[in-house]
Amino acid sequence: MIMCRRVMVILLMAISLTGRAATDVRTPENRVIYEVFVRNFSPAGNLKGVEAQIPRLKELGVDVVWLMPVYKLGDIGKWGTYSSPYAVKDYKALDPANGTEQDLRDLVNTIHANGMEIWFDWVANHTSMDHVWVSGHPEYYKRSGGNFVHPNGWNDVYQLDVNNTAMQAEMINCMKYWVDNFDIDGYRCDYASGPSPELWRKASQQVLKNGQRIAWLAEDDSRPELVRNGYFDYNYAWGFRDRLVEFARGGSLDNLKNACMSLHTDMNYLGRSRMVYLSNHDVVQDNGGTEDKHFGQYLRPMTVLEFTIYGMPLLYNGQEIQYKSGQVLLSEKTPINWNNPDTEMTSLIKTLCWLKHTQPALNTGAENGTLINHNASNSRVYVYERRREGNSVVVMLNLGNTDANFTISGSLPDMQAREVFTDSSVRIKAGESFSLPAYGYAVYIPDENSGEIPIIPQDPVCNIYVDDQTGWSDLYLYSYRNDAPSFCGLWPGVALRQTETIGNVTYKVMRNVPIDSHEHHLILHNGAGTQYDVDGTFIPDSDIFIMATPTGGRSSVDSVLDGAGDSDTPPQVYYNLQGVLVDRHPTPGVYIRRQGNRVSKIKI
Repeated sequence: MIMCRRVMVILLMAISLTGRAATDVRTPENRVIYEVFVRNFSPAGNLKGVEAQIPRLKELGVDVVWLMPVYKLGDIGKWGTYSSPYAVKDYKALDPANGTEQDLRDLVNTIHANGMEIWFDWVANHTSMDHVWVSGHPEYYKRSGGNFVHPNGWNDVYQLDVNNTAMQAEMINCMKYWVDNFDIDGYRCDYASGPSPELWRKASQQVLKNGQRIAWLAEDDSRPELVRNGYFDYNYAWGFRDRLVEFARGGSLDNLKNACMSLHTDMNYLGRSRMVYLSNHDVVQDNGGTEDKHFGQYLRPMTVLEFTIYGMPLLYNGQEIQYKSGQVLLSEKTPINWNNPDTEMTSLIKTLCWLKHTQPALNTGAENGTLINHNASNSRVYVYERRREGNSVVVMLNLGNTDANFTISGSLPDMQAREVFTDSSVRIKAGESFSLPAYGYAVYIPDENSGEIPIIPQDPVCNIYVDDQTGWSDLYLYSYRNDAPSFCGLWPGVALRQTETIGNVTYKVMRNVPIDSHEHHLILHNGAGTQYDVDGTFIPDSDIFIMATPTGGRSSVDSVLDGAGDSDTPPQVYYNLQGVLVDRHPTPGVYIRRQGNRVSKIKI
């Protein structure tokens, strides 16, 4: 029997020397984010107090430091002693309590010097009641009977008119200000479902750093199209966190397993990522107490699950020392006591960050590792595996209040493995006996002598490549069947943001389209009423290449080959059903496929 214990005396160097796939690689597919409430993060409660702890966060394994709003705050309608960070008075000014602009530059430089990114928190739905726009641009605000509106009963803020294009333009200028002048790397956007999607579309295209896209995180899970259309890179896995809390309050393990699998198979996020979390400032403020109160004895195994199940894990203000605060209001100052850390929790999180960065199976987004739920003989034990390209991470959680002895059936890989918390090398395989203490956990990765890990067959997918010559500012792809949902989700479909260069052509790409045997209709459009439809249907059974251009006309195969053709309905778009990289014919706007002497094409 293999004994799995919660032993936190960990030699990370030993693991990194003996474990396979142990190269520490940081990418958007495996990052860890840390949320900082500046007022409470240090006794000083300012940016200098944050800067002093950046080397510690680096050692912990943090990739992104997200600062809750640091802008100048309003003075009217305060809930308590201090203003809420989400009642912003001036989008282009630091609040004096946080320090000086030089303090911010020093913090940004320190974060970048430690190989991390800094994200600001943006509040686009509302401002403080004394924001500079209230008197200068009252037309930027929503009115009811001539009066400014308090959204959701928040009496310290006024609701913006989220569809006002002049306001959107000025908002985007304010967002550019911090990127251009302080070199920040991204935005976490508060209440992202409130503002118009048009704001996020424009911002994601216009707020650039050295000409490149910055990172975007949406506080939202009600509008998956914000991620699917490329306006945001991530959103909150809000509903998933609710399922975790439900389990901790007496829910069934079967429901937890189903929630984990649903997180992986949600078609709205195919090839994309989300932020998973146990705690954040809203959880602490609204419900009182940090994550230990919400999860109790389940906190340690749920922390393991947070880092290994899917997505980008979040740590919040002292979570790594299991700081046991009471209710922390946004309007008060209650600094973290860093002098009494729970070192076992710190070691646990440090190891989990290391796992996230070294095991490809824990990647997310376009490189997402497959989730496999294994069957354990004990009804309170959850065993799952993440597997990708021959890398495997096997997680065992005892979610019961007594010690558990169990066996595992199913497709558990037969491999020599290393348990990361004890640094012990063991053989794991289906039918082997295991043991975990109450609320215990174990995580196994392949040892250097593990042998080959079978590659799990993936559901077949293809990619759709579009050579976009339309001149449109946006290009959307939408596909539908009469008897099934679109693989592009709801209308308007997917805004093509990713690019890939093949030969001398740079294509816009939609990746990981499920291959099936059904006929689909295809639409390309600009999101503003102009669209071009496929004549007929296509079957997504291999990669598809499309050319979209405002030149050329509808032509028969023969007239195209002759270089002739009429121009009755420009623009002309052709796609290739077989997925073979097509030749470009000299006639403008035409793609054809050559197979021996046979030429085939289909028109849009």
